[in-house]
Amino acid sequence: MKKAFSVFAMMAVMVTGLLANGSSESAGAKTAPTKNLKLKYDLTVSLEHPWGVAASHFKDLMAQKSGDTIVVEIYPSSTSGSEADSLAGMQVGTTDMTMTGGSFAGYAKSAVLLEAPWAYNSERDVQKMMESEIGKQIVADFEKAGYHMLWYQLRAARQLTSNVPITTPADLKGRKMRMSGNPLHTNMWNKAGAVCSAIALNETFNALSQGVVEMQENPYDFIYDNSFYEVQKYTNETSHVYSVIFNVISAKKYASLTADQKRILDETSAEMQTFVNDLYFAHKDDYKQKCVEKGMQINTNVDREAFKQAMMPAIQEYLVGQGDNLWSMYQEIEKISSGN
Repeated sequence: MKKAFSVFAMMAVMVTGLLANGSSESAGAKTAPTKNLKLKYDLTVSLEHPWGVAASHFKDLMAQKSGDTIVVEIYPSSTSGSEADSLAGMQVGTTDMTMTGGSFAGYAKSAVLLEAPWAYNSERDVQKMMESEIGKQIVADFEKAGYHMLWYQLRAARQLTSNVPITTPADLKGRKMRMSGNPLHTNMWNKAGAVCSAIALNETFNALSQGVVEMQENPYDFIYDNSFYEVQKYTNETSHVYSVIFNVISAKKYASLTADQKRILDETSAEMQTFVNDLYFAHKDDYKQKCVEKGMQINTNVDREAFKQAMMPAIQEYLVGQGDNLWSMYQEIEKISSGN
């Protein structure tokens, strides 16, 4: 009888232990991932840049929410290669995250609308687009291409720099201009009278200083970070492109995460959206002021409507030629934007 009781008692202890372990695992699944995860995050900017500040905040939030089981490794200043290198690497698993925008058009044509010239009149217009059906469609196109959007970041408007004031399209005639190679933007500046050449960003300072080109266009942060104030006297406030950058993770990587890891990433991304919006609007004029302090003169006497009209035929021709209803989507964005 004692022997039977002992056997029964041992079985009870074993069952209790199994139940306890099961409860522990269930509770753990609700609070933190059961395995460590590393996410490699490639940046083309420094950690001091607002995008770098945001990346560091994202890293801290992920560590905090996951109990240090999700580690974000940031590779700033293109130390892992160009944006194109990172996008290609995400397809084969050599990196996990990066930032991309209009240059993503090689993977999804609708990405060109993220920096559609003259379609937006302010950053608020870009936000309206992102909340619209067009914004949702662009995000879906990224997903189809294999990239999952986590949050977006607003970019300051692109401005034209030069050594003489540029006020109307007539002032562009015959002037040599550096472009990134974006065909839509190149076509429209050529149409307005400039003579455009594709030059890498890291070669643009020398090209300007040696007179290979006379003008270039970029947001104030890039104008300052690349020291263009040393070789360009004026910033002409054309504000011809307002744009947005997506922070993306490989869709394959995202699908491989546990349910809890996805929850942490999704919650963090939602918090990041609020953080980066607040950060942008709090500091959006900082780089303009830095350029002024370096001696640049700001030309606000720019006939934006004349530039838009001069460039619109090239914009329409390009978007119609690309298909996928891009021209119709562009027109819808114009309607969404304030002042249209």
